[in-house]
Amino acid sequence: MQTYETLFVTTPTLTDEEEQSMVEVLAQIVTDGGGTFTANERMGRRRLAYPIQKYNDGVYVRFLYDSDPAVPKELERRLRISDRILRVLTVRLEPKWAVAAKEQAVRDAQARVEAAEREKLEREEAERKALEEPASESTEPSADDSAAAVTPKSSDDGE
Repeated sequence: MQTYETLFVTTPTLTDEEEQSMVEVLAQIVTDGGGTFTANERMGRRRLAYPIQKYNDGVYVRFLYDSDPAVPKELERRLRISDRILRVLTVRLEPKWAVAAKEQAVRDAQARVEAAEREKLEREEAERKALEEPASESTEPSADDSAAAVTPKSSDDGE
């Protein structure tokens, strides 16, 4: 089995659900052909170097997988037929590069998980602080309330 990397750019007008279902169908082609995924990642929306079909942005998706040579041919054929795909590039990786790419994919996945956990903890901490602050502020009288209580109202009769 060889290691392949397929990178494709989808149109930016797709909704997240449409994009995800399309990526799942394409990933199914690889798994049905006996391939195994190392990385199936959405790299995000990015600006294109030049307009393609009048689009200035595109959503990049990367597949890194091991399979027989027939699988990337079928995958690329389906990608080229689709009108939702702007560009496609499939590369067969040399063995040394394949090992390095797989290791990097694992490190990237771990970094994403750690970043998501950190973000979740920070969000929970901010929510907890937000809940504590209003409670402490409501027990202390504000400067406006104390000034109004001390200053008597004067009536101006126009004298």
